[in-house]
Amino acid sequence: MPEFMGTDRSIALQRRLRDRQPEIDRSQHLVNGARIMHFLDPEKTGWGKVRELAEEDGLVGFPVVSPDDTICMIKDQLGARWETSVFDALLGDAARVLSACATVIDAVGLPAGWRASMHDCPDERQITEVQALNAETGVSPYPAYYMRSEFLPVLTACIRDDQGKLVATASVADRYHRDSRLGGHVFAGMVSVSDENRGRGLGKLINALALVESQRRFGWRVATEHVAVDNAVSRSMILACGLDQARGLTSITATAPEEGFTR
Repeated sequence: MPEFMGTDRSIALQRRLRDRQPEIDRSQHLVNGARIMHFLDPEKTGWGKVRELAEEDGLVGFPVVSPDDTICMIKDQLGARWETSVFDALLGDAARVLSACATVIDAVGLPAGWRASMHDCPDERQITEVQALNAETGVSPYPAYYMRSEFLPVLTACIRDDQGKLVATASVADRYHRDSRLGGHVFAGMVSVSDENRGRGLGKLINALALVESQRRFGWRVATEHVAVDNAVSRSMILACGLDQARGLTSITATAPEEGFTR
């Protein structure tokens, strides 16, 4: 089981995030996104600190923000060379999401012998399988420590076929400080479905199962998911689970020119 996955640079970033966790715990404005540091309020963190961490990592995030204002601040504070990527922020309150997810779960049944399971501390085999499926489907895998909920609660949902093979996975991370701007929100995502099982509704089913179970465990008020502007398939899956695009709000990553980031 690899503790970290990705390029040498991305693995180094994942290690730094793990090592920074004590500092993150002391601040309501910093977020360990497992693969990227997020800033909820860079003004309160201080742009000097944001610049320091951004230069070290080459990749930082600003979730659920006004795009024009945030991009202007990034260019002004980090420099014109920094590239920005905009992801639509989809949000849904608990009542609406749970109702929509119940409809999805009723509509999309599993074949005989298939089963769904939920893990807040998956074992080595489970982590390896989830990381492999993520990588195969173009999703940058979470580090193993993150999936084990070592620093913050993370729920990993899995669907296995009648042979025990992992065919779909998703996760929900309760990663925001309760007193932060996004207190009461969770981040859902990491949806991956094996190539041979796409088109069967498993993506929205595993997402729905993860959202329902995580709400029971974490008691979140709002679920958030991010989607690339041109990713119509993922958008449809998220919308089916009761989330909708937040008017005027997006999530932005700022990237040094030599870096890159996947969905």
